Amino acid sequence: MFQEKRKLPRFHITPCQFHEARSGSNDGQNRAKNFSIQDVSTGGLALRLVDRVDLPDFAVGSTHQGIIKIEGLKTQCAFQVRYIRGTLIGGEWVDQSKELASHLEKLSHPEAIGPGIRQYDLPDTEATEWFHHPVGIDLLFYPPTGESASSSHVGRWIAYVHQNFVSWEMDLGVRTGKTMAEDEEGYAHGIVRLETRMLEHDEKIDRTMVRFVERLTEMTAVLSTELKNLVLSHLKAVI
Repeated sequence: MFQEKRKLPRFHITPCQFHEARSGSNDGQNRAKNFSIQDVSTGGLALRLVDRVDLPDFAVGSTHQGIIKIEGLKTQCAFQVRYIRGTLIGGEWVDQSKELASHLEKLSHPEAIGPGIRQYDLPDTEATEWFHHPVGIDLLFYPPTGESASSSHVGRWIAYVHQNFVSWEMDLGVRTGKTMAEDEEGYAHGIVRLETRMLEHDEKIDRTMVRFVERLTEMTAVLSTELKNLVLSHLKAVI
């Protein structure tokens, strides 16, 4: 059972896109549509629909072909829809090419992801620091509250890795788990949208995920030395 909810920022427009050609127009010509990729991995991808009018085209079990643009690669691909949550479409690769598989395998390693992580402003969320990579990686640092506010400027942090997370809080320590996007649309500030993620914590710490985030932190050049050392000290304590 999912135990809590957290707001996660996402972009309306990302560098990763799926470009699908569609037929059925009055003039008989194909019409192309672009969809933002929210998460992508060696197993599949998740698209975020901007317009609900597109939902009927993504029925569970339907197959879609087109061109994927992701981190320097532009190539043909196909996927089959496996789930729909609100305007989030989850798909599994079909007949994945060796070129795409190799590219995604390379992108799945912290050594490739870390240098590409950037810091972005998070509107109307004071003192929260947000670091993001378009392949579905987010790291957020939140200010402390209550009595702990005077002892540290970070009260908790959470690293989202696709549908998984590693988090730390002052009173709870390090925890791991899985996330699921809620059906609600959330609200937007320019190109940034805040969506609700439901968090389910693991009974036992997933040390594979902890080691992944540890290495990712080491490779993220944009993190300050203070934040990097903070995260690494928390993770090393449970490995």
